[in-house]
Amino acid sequence: MQGEKWTAALAAVGVMILGGCAANETRDTTTDAGAEAAAEVTDPEVIVAVPERFAYSDDATVSEAIRRECELEERFPGFVQEFGARHDVRVESGADVSPGDAGKVLVVEITQARNDGSAWSGHRSLAEAEGTLYENGEAVADFTSRRVSGGGAFGGFKGSCAVMGRTVRAMGADIAAWVRLPEDGAHLGN
Repeated sequence: MQGEKWTAALAAVGVMILGGCAANETRDTTTDAGAEAAAEVTDPEVIVAVPERFAYSDDATVSEAIRRECELEERFPGFVQEFGARHDVRVESGADVSPGDAGKVLVVEITQARNDGSAWSGHRSLAEAEGTLYENGEAVADFTSRRVSGGGAFGGFKGSCAVMGRTVRAMGADIAAWVRLPEDGAHLGN
């Protein structure tokens, strides 16, 4: 009986380490998926350009640890691109995209990102963003977006950045659907 308890305890530790809990590791498996999804949109209903990064707003409430470790600015546009393909929206990213460019341009700023929990106490992650859709330099519509996550299935075995990534991924899905049929002043997500 004692040997079975040790075996179960060691198995649990192994799962935690493989799950990234011990190192607070984040795995980005959507970068290539987003690019592939965008390539599948051969005859899109909507084409929109986005910057390569969705920056934090000047007054964003985001801890230095999240800014430094979670790479939300870099990952967020890829999620919009990934889910855009599901809504017949081709999302093209570029380093020098600006609101004054010809065509449709989506500008998004992260206004808040926080994780109040941990693997041991339970994750309570929240992310918020604001965005504006421009067409030929004119603002067409804007939105606010908010998502909260506890980590989903096996959330206790996920690192904080992985759970933060879930919130931004869900926001990417919301924003991609909104770009297809933008409603001014929309509140997306939770």
